[in-house]
Amino acid sequence: MFLSFLNILLDLAILFIVILILIIITSIIIIRNMKIEYKKVFRANSKFEIELRKLVNLMYKFLNNDKLQPYNNVVIKSITHEEKRQLLKLIEEVFKSIDKEKKDNQYICETFNNLEEIRRLRDSKVLLFNQKMALFPFNIYFKILKFEKYYTYTD
Repeated sequence: MFLSFLNILLDLAILFIVILILIIITSIIIIRNMKIEYKKVFRANSKFEIELRKLVNLMYKFLNNDKLQPYNNVVIKSITHEEKRQLLKLIEEVFKSIDKEKKDNQYICETFNNLEEIRRLRDSKVLLFNQKMALFPFNIYFKILKFEKYYTYTD
């Protein structure tokens, strides 16, 4: 009787150790995957902010548009998401008013198109990242690792 109790206890201990090892391995895989996804979104966001800064500088200096003056010497990374959305709307408004056929504005048009492409790519990565962070095992690790939440620029 005592021997069968020890066998049951040993079996339970082995089961517990196997489950613990599976949880640890799964956690390592999930955390690695989350870090990779976060880096992708972070890189896309950085490219977007660099292109946004470049376009603001071009439009302000070559078009002499006073609407962009408040954003001329601002660090784009430091402004809030809502301010960036307003800046994008302002850029679109200024872009609609320029002559796109004029040779001097070709580089501005090309930079604007690059910004739009980078924005779409960034927003798609952000949507995938946010979807993943809403799913069960990821949302727990998202809170533990305290990742920054990103928002899209398209409505």
